[in-house]
Amino acid sequence: MSLTLLTSGSTDIPKQVNHTWEYIKACADRSINEINLTPDDIVFDVFPNNVIAHYTITAVPAMLSGAKLVSSKFNPFTYIEMFEKTQPTVISLIPKHLELLSKTKKWNSIDMSCVRYMVTGSSKIEKSFIDAFRQRGVKIVANWYGMTEMPPPVFAGYNTAEFDFTPKEGYAIDFSSEGECIINGWATGDVFDVDKKIFLRRKLSSNECTWKTNI
Repeated sequence: MSLTLLTSGSTDIPKQVNHTWEYIKACADRSINEINLTPDDIVFDVFPNNVIAHYTITAVPAMLSGAKLVSSKFNPFTYIEMFEKTQPTVISLIPKHLELLSKTKKWNSIDMSCVRYMVTGSSKIEKSFIDAFRQRGVKIVANWYGMTEMPPPVFAGYNTAEFDFTPKEGYAIDFSSEGECIINGWATGDVFDVDKKIFLRRKLSSNECTWKTNI
């Protein structure tokens, strides 16, 4: 039995990807371990339920770990109100979210110090994006690589726009001469500036399925 979803569309038009429920569970388990989710956490999820991040980083990990899940359609005006009311400890936002939040009156005064871990990714993350949340009290802004094609994260960057290319357990990574990331022998189509340790672009379009994994 499989699940067909769409990618977020943050880097290109949304792409269709197919996952097994076993794969979703593996993704959720890795997210739980990376974030160290516990029943004491409050996860604020604003991803639609037709995108992979809802299943791999927010909603399903929260439910499996016993954390409290607050789920809502993203609206920049109601987001801040709900945030202040629920005081989440774990959130996940991408650059488009910040673009919209920064246009609201309350953005400059919001206190986000209740957040111990924030997940971001899916496109090139600038230092200014990370700084915007750190200045509002978020303790860790984690830029994950490997949300759709491999259980997340394959590697990450913490409070910096640069990635730490040290792979997480179960992964071996390499880079081609043009900077294409190769995970466990499979070319991803994602090109990095290896010297600057930043994501540059996606080389290949989706073939409507995930790349093979060892799962």
